Amino acid sequence: MNKLGIVSHDAGGAEILSHWIKKNYSKNEYIFYLDGPAEKIFKNNIDNKLINEFANCEIGKFIELSDLIITGTSWQSSIERRFIKSAKLHGKKVISILDHWVNYRERFITEGNLILPDEIWVCDEYAKKIAEDKFKNISLKLIENPYIENLKKNITSYMKLNSNLMTENILYVCEPIKDHAKIQFGDENYHGYTEESALKYFLKQIDLLNIDYKNIIIRPHPSENIKKYNWVIAKFSNLNIIIDNERSLMDQIMLSNTVVGCESMAMVVGLVANKRVISSIPPSGRECSLPHKSIEHLKEIL
Repeated sequence: MNKLGIVSHDAGGAEILSHWIKKNYSKNEYIFYLDGPAEKIFKNNIDNKLINEFANCEIGKFIELSDLIITGTSWQSSIERRFIKSAKLHGKKVISILDHWVNYRERFITEGNLILPDEIWVCDEYAKKIAEDKFKNISLKLIENPYIENLKKNITSYMKLNSNLMTENILYVCEPIKDHAKIQFGDENYHGYTEESALKYFLKQIDLLNIDYKNIIIRPHPSENIKKYNWVIAKFSNLNIIIDNERSLMDQIMLSNTVVGCESMAMVVGLVANKRVISSIPPSGRECSLPHKSIEHLKEIL
């Protein structure tokens, strides 16, 4: 039985990896190097007793203990990139999962050099096409997205148990956009907008969208401080705004009729749940990277 070394930091990759492991747990042995949002996500999705953590282990020792390394692809941390580089130096096969549709090459740049794993896994045809365009000489594997498949099952069960569900809210899902831009490009406004400007743009235009709602739920990203968006309540005191990231994402989506954000994976979850989904990227910003045609764009609606 192979021993797989799992390395994860950011939320998107952690959701996919943890659900993949949950589905395939009996087929392999696992050791884990988890940090950031991934720690909570793995412990929520996999029994704590099954998580054999080596978070304080030296990278070389962790790789030595593993037969194969599988990583996420974070932008908030260099952990996965360091493991990819080290695995290649130690002659161990390393696989990385792409969990989004943007910044593919940047996810593998270490100290100015592009260092690719031996194999990349993608979870849909959109991602496969982008990866084929970006990476010409690497093995690509299209896998079923275990996170989305699990969500579909949970949504079906949720609807059966809550047939008279009241969907009275608008859910706004946040992302630390300016942090990403600052790290990658040295300019918080590199993309032509920040998380704050996009949120203001949406809230200023909300009455023009003809959405029936009771509350606007603002859900900070797992990596963001819950207090980051407190300013919104005072600035838009005429609106019923609640800031909450304690309730599960699925609960919040199922209790909403509309999901709004910039280009968050949570918006794709909204599509899976058959919600109206709107991108709030303002006219000054780049185009939304989410390739799903059913997503509406606020700047085109107005």
